[in-house]
Amino acid sequence: MPPSEDSSERPRILFCPFCRDGFEGRAECPEHEITLVAIDRLPRTAERALDRVAFFGDPRLGRGAVLLGAMLVLLGFVAPFVSARALAASALVVAIDGAGNLWLTPGSAIVVLWILWRRRSRSTMRAARLAVLGLAAGGVLPLLYTTRRIGLVAEAYTADVEWLWGLWLMMAGLLVTAVASRWMGASPPD
Repeated sequence: MPPSEDSSERPRILFCPFCRDGFEGRAECPEHEITLVAIDRLPRTAERALDRVAFFGDPRLGRGAVLLGAMLVLLGFVAPFVSARALAASALVVAIDGAGNLWLTPGSAIVVLWILWRRRSRSTMRAARLAVLGLAAGGVLPLLYTTRRIGLVAEAYTADVEWLWGLWLMMAGLLVTAVASRWMGASPPD
Protein backbone atom coordinates (compact mmCIF):
# COMPACT_ATOMS: atom_id res chain seq x y z
CA MET A 1 0.00 0.00 0.00
CA PRO A 2 1.49 3.35 -0.95
CA PRO A 3 2.07 5.77 1.91
CA SER A 4 -0.77 8.22 2.44
CA GLU A 5 -0.38 11.91 2.15
CA ASP A 6 -1.08 12.40 5.84
CA SER A 7 1.71 10.59 7.73
CA SER A 8 -0.26 10.64 11.01
CA GLU A 9 -3.07 8.57 9.46
CA ARG A 10 -2.61 4.88 10.10
CA PRO A 11 -3.66 2.32 7.53
CA ARG A 12 -6.98 0.71 8.42
CA ILE A 13 -6.79 -2.96 9.37
CA LEU A 14 -9.86 -5.10 8.82
CA PHE A 15 -10.44 -8.64 10.09
CA CYS A 16 -11.97 -11.81 8.70
CA PRO A 17 -14.94 -12.89 10.84
CA PHE A 18 -14.11 -16.54 10.18
CA CYS A 19 -10.34 -16.89 10.69
CA ARG A 20 -9.89 -13.60 12.60
CA ASP A 21 -6.77 -12.69 10.62
CA GLY A 22 -6.16 -8.99 10.01
CA PHE A 23 -5.56 -7.50 6.55
CA GLU A 24 -4.41 -4.08 5.49
CA GLY A 25 -5.85 -2.45 2.39
CA ARG A 26 -8.22 -5.31 1.51
CA ALA A 27 -11.99 -5.61 1.53
CA GLU A 28 -12.22 -9.43 1.42
CA CYS A 29 -10.37 -12.27 3.11
CA PRO A 30 -8.11 -13.86 0.46
CA GLU A 31 -8.70 -17.36 1.84
CA HIS A 32 -12.41 -17.32 2.66
CA GLU A 33 -13.72 -14.61 0.31
CA ILE A 34 -15.69 -13.05 3.15
CA THR A 35 -16.06 -9.31 3.58
CA LEU A 36 -13.66 -8.02 6.23
CA VAL A 37 -14.96 -6.06 9.24
CA ALA A 38 -13.48 -3.71 11.84
CA ILE A 39 -12.19 -5.28 15.03
CA ASP A 40 -15.08 -3.99 17.11
CA ARG A 41 -17.54 -5.66 14.72
CA LEU A 42 -16.03 -9.14 15.03
CA PRO A 43 -18.50 -11.63 16.49
CA ARG A 44 -17.75 -12.57 20.08
CA THR A 45 -16.69 -16.12 20.78
CA ALA A 46 -17.88 -18.00 23.82
CA GLU A 47 -15.17 -18.40 26.43
CA ARG A 48 -13.83 -21.89 26.73
CA ALA A 49 -14.43 -23.72 29.96
CA LEU A 50 -11.50 -23.57 32.32
CA ASP A 51 -9.60 -26.85 32.07
CA ARG A 52 -6.40 -26.08 34.00
CA VAL A 53 -5.24 -23.71 36.72
CA ALA A 54 -1.75 -22.27 36.73
CA PHE A 55 -1.46 -21.06 40.31
CA PHE A 56 -1.31 -23.46 43.27
CA GLY A 57 -3.70 -21.37 45.35
CA ASP A 58 -6.26 -20.86 42.60
CA PRO A 59 -9.66 -21.66 44.15
CA ARG A 60 -11.37 -22.48 40.84
CA LEU A 61 -12.26 -26.00 39.72
CA GLY A 62 -13.31 -26.98 43.24
CA ARG A 63 -9.86 -26.45 44.75
CA GLY A 64 -10.68 -23.58 47.12
CA ALA A 65 -12.54 -25.47 49.83
CA VAL A 66 -10.04 -28.35 49.79
CA LEU A 67 -7.19 -25.86 50.16
CA LEU A 68 -9.03 -24.07 52.98
CA GLY A 69 -9.67 -27.35 54.82
CA ALA A 70 -6.02 -28.42 54.63
CA MET A 71 -4.86 -25.03 55.89
CA LEU A 72 -7.33 -25.18 58.80
CA VAL A 73 -5.90 -28.56 59.82
CA LEU A 74 -2.35 -27.20 59.83
CA LEU A 75 -3.41 -24.12 61.78
CA GLY A 76 -5.34 -26.24 64.30
CA PHE A 77 -2.30 -28.46 64.81
CA VAL A 78 -0.28 -25.58 66.29
CA ALA A 79 -3.24 -23.98 68.11
CA PRO A 80 -4.22 -24.84 71.70
CA PHE A 81 -5.52 -28.41 71.62
CA VAL A 82 -6.16 -29.63 75.16
CA SER A 83 -6.16 -28.17 78.66
CA ALA A 84 -5.91 -30.00 81.98
CA ARG A 85 -5.06 -28.62 85.44
CA ALA A 86 -4.30 -25.13 84.13
CA LEU A 87 -1.90 -26.56 81.57
CA ALA A 88 -2.67 -26.11 77.87
CA ALA A 89 -0.89 -27.82 74.99
CA SER A 90 -1.14 -27.76 71.23
CA ALA A 91 -1.46 -30.94 69.20
CA LEU A 92 2.15 -30.36 68.16
CA VAL A 93 3.28 -30.55 71.79
CA VAL A 94 1.10 -33.60 72.45
CA ALA A 95 2.56 -35.32 69.37
CA ILE A 96 6.12 -34.53 70.46
CA ASP A 97 5.43 -35.72 74.02
CA GLY A 98 4.35 -39.20 73.03
CA ALA A 99 1.19 -39.31 70.92
CA GLY A 100 3.12 -40.09 67.75
CA ASN A 101 0.01 -41.14 65.86
CA LEU A 102 -1.14 -37.51 65.99
CA TRP A 103 1.48 -36.68 63.33
CA LEU A 104 -0.75 -38.44 60.80
CA THR A 105 -3.33 -35.63 60.95
CA PRO A 106 -1.11 -32.79 59.67
CA GLY A 107 0.60 -35.36 57.46
CA SER A 108 -2.67 -36.00 55.68
CA ALA A 109 -3.20 -32.24 55.25
CA ILE A 110 0.30 -31.87 53.78
CA VAL A 111 -0.36 -34.70 51.33
CA VAL A 112 -3.64 -32.99 50.30
CA LEU A 113 -1.66 -29.78 49.66
CA TRP A 114 0.85 -31.80 47.63
CA ILE A 115 -2.01 -33.24 45.56
CA LEU A 116 -3.25 -29.71 44.89
CA TRP A 117 0.29 -28.68 43.95
CA ARG A 118 0.77 -31.53 41.48
CA ARG A 119 -2.71 -31.87 40.01
CA ARG A 120 -3.91 -28.76 38.28
CA SER A 121 -6.00 -29.99 35.36
CA ARG A 122 -9.67 -30.87 35.62
CA SER A 123 -9.17 -34.57 34.82
CA THR A 124 -6.28 -35.14 37.24
CA MET A 125 -8.19 -33.44 40.07
CA ARG A 126 -11.22 -35.61 39.39
CA ALA A 127 -8.97 -38.66 39.57
CA ALA A 128 -7.74 -37.54 43.02
CA ARG A 129 -11.19 -37.14 44.61
CA LEU A 130 -11.20 -40.51 46.36
CA ALA A 131 -7.60 -40.08 47.56
CA VAL A 132 -8.44 -36.71 49.14
CA LEU A 133 -11.54 -38.18 50.79
CA GLY A 134 -9.45 -41.05 52.16
CA LEU A 135 -6.80 -38.68 53.47
CA ALA A 136 -9.44 -36.58 55.24
CA ALA A 137 -10.96 -39.69 56.83
CA GLY A 138 -7.50 -40.95 57.73
CA GLY A 139 -6.69 -37.64 59.40
CA VAL A 140 -9.72 -37.93 61.70
CA LEU A 141 -8.79 -41.37 63.07
CA PRO A 142 -5.64 -40.28 64.98
CA LEU A 143 -7.60 -37.39 66.48
CA LEU A 144 -10.32 -39.70 67.74
CA TYR A 145 -7.81 -42.22 69.09
CA THR A 146 -5.68 -39.60 70.86
CA THR A 147 -8.61 -37.75 72.39
CA ARG A 148 -9.97 -41.06 73.71
CA ARG A 149 -6.59 -41.99 75.19
CA ILE A 150 -6.15 -38.59 76.83
CA GLY A 151 -9.68 -38.81 78.20
CA LEU A 152 -9.03 -42.25 79.71
CA VAL A 153 -5.77 -41.14 81.34
CA ALA A 154 -7.41 -38.00 82.70
CA GLU A 155 -10.28 -40.08 84.09
CA ALA A 156 -7.83 -42.41 85.82
CA TYR A 157 -6.18 -39.44 87.54
CA THR A 158 -9.52 -37.69 88.15
CA ALA A 159 -8.44 -34.68 86.13
CA ASP A 160 -10.74 -32.50 84.12
CA VAL A 161 -9.86 -32.26 80.44
CA GLU A 162 -11.03 -29.40 78.30
CA TRP A 163 -10.76 -29.66 74.52
CA LEU A 164 -9.70 -26.35 73.06
CA TRP A 165 -10.30 -24.74 69.68
CA GLY A 166 -7.31 -26.37 67.98
CA LEU A 167 -9.09 -29.75 68.06
CA TRP A 168 -12.29 -28.29 66.67
CA LEU A 169 -10.38 -26.39 63.99
CA MET A 170 -8.67 -29.59 62.82
CA MET A 171 -11.98 -31.49 62.84
CA ALA A 172 -13.66 -28.71 60.85
CA GLY A 173 -10.77 -28.61 58.37
CA LEU A 174 -10.92 -32.36 57.82
CA LEU A 175 -14.70 -32.23 57.41
CA VAL A 176 -14.43 -29.38 54.87
CA THR A 177 -11.74 -31.30 52.98
CA ALA A 178 -13.80 -34.49 52.93
CA VAL A 179 -16.98 -32.78 51.73
CA ALA A 180 -15.17 -30.57 49.21
CA SER A 181 -13.32 -33.51 47.68
CA ARG A 182 -16.59 -34.33 45.91
CA TRP A 183 -16.29 -31.18 43.77
CA MET A 184 -12.58 -31.31 42.90
CA GLY A 185 -12.23 -30.69 39.18
CA ALA A 186 -15.84 -29.58 38.80
CA SER A 187 -16.97 -26.49 36.95
CA PRO A 188 -18.79 -23.77 38.86
CA PRO A 189 -22.57 -23.79 38.35
CA ASP A 190 -23.79 -21.41 35.66
